[in-house]
Amino acid sequence: MTDLSAVAPLRRAWEYAAPRRPAECLPVVYGDMQGGSGPLWNAVCLDTAARVYALAGHPLLELAAGNQVTLYGQDGQVLDSAAYTLNLCHDFQSRGLIATATFGAEAGAQEPIGVRAQGKPGQDGQLLTNPLEVAEDFLLRVCGLMPQELDQGVLSRSRSRAVALGFRASGLMNQPKAVASLLTELMSTFLGSWWRGGDGRLRLYLDLGPGSASDGELAAILGQAHLKDVSVSARLADVVNRAVTLYCKNYRSNQYEAGHDGLASQDPLSIALYGLQARTLELSWVRDPATAAALASALVRGFCLPRRVITCQEDALANLPLEKGDLALLSLDWLYDGQGRPLVNRMVRVLGLEPQLDKGTIAFTLLDTGFHKTKALLADGGAPADGRELAGGGRDLTEYQA
Repeated sequence: MTDLSAVAPLRRAWEYAAPRRPAECLPVVYGDMQGGSGPLWNAVCLDTAARVYALAGHPLLELAAGNQVTLYGQDGQVLDSAAYTLNLCHDFQSRGLIATATFGAEAGAQEPIGVRAQGKPGQDGQLLTNPLEVAEDFLLRVCGLMPQELDQGVLSRSRSRAVALGFRASGLMNQPKAVASLLTELMSTFLGSWWRGGDGRLRLYLDLGPGSASDGELAAILGQAHLKDVSVSARLADVVNRAVTLYCKNYRSNQYEAGHDGLASQDPLSIALYGLQARTLELSWVRDPATAAALASALVRGFCLPRRVITCQEDALANLPLEKGDLALLSLDWLYDGQGRPLVNRMVRVLGLEPQLDKGTIAFTLLDTGFHKTKALLADGGAPADGRELAGGGRDLTEYQA
């Protein structure tokens, strides 16, 4: 099992023969690095005699595929492309494929040389932009994890959700940080999370919005008859009814160059009920306005009302195999949803559990997802088309046994 607390193995300039500054990391770049202005990151001098500079510690999208590579001098002015030769897939000094620029004359006076370019291609040659595909590539091809260390089912569902929500990742890694820290920065940008399951595999989730809870993920049923010491809490501090976004990060200045005031996606009803509860999202992995706006909308939609946390004890050990992050079905006929309906077959996410084997109980902490189990009716004439039932998406009120 790979230790994610270890520093990510980014390439260093000291791996090459004559670097200018040996401790510099070669950046790992993903996505369409457009937006903002001027250079976004610094090239790394790998050979002072041969005047070779690394643009990234891996191949970049080929020029023929639409990559527009621009280099800048110390004064921020664009350098003449005739002054250097690009090789975006270069096995320099036989130390693995990277992207380089080789200058025809001494370029030390131009340093730091700034770079703006599109990032790493996937195995199909296309630009990697899906945040889950970026996370997978980082873990497998940068950090050296094996595919079986990832929960592929969860990964596939989250990848599809990212496509449906229109999320596009663009950013880079150029600092020596722990793998866990870099993965958290990426996933949290897209309102996601990750952890290791009981089987040791990594689970990468997108947690908010439609599709974040589905019948196929249900792992257990928490029956009311076996629950005791049930309490429900919600905090005003968790409410978000306006989300301000900052995006288009410039990695040279460490500043965001674009923003969104959140007015278009704010929730007026929530503001009337709870007052203005604004949050600022620093989206270090976002560069396009559409993704920034989608994330602001998703956050407000998910937190415009207080999210309920339910704690309880189950007086049996039937659900001992449950793990953090699992989805379960909960029914409490004395607790009501926002429409005044009893909580029947509500989907809850396990935030934590503590087995007490000597007492034969399990203490659960559960997050109310806001979703309930649904049913679909066959179009066979068996149900009346009088508005009392929905053809699909209707609430399933069946009493399931744990």
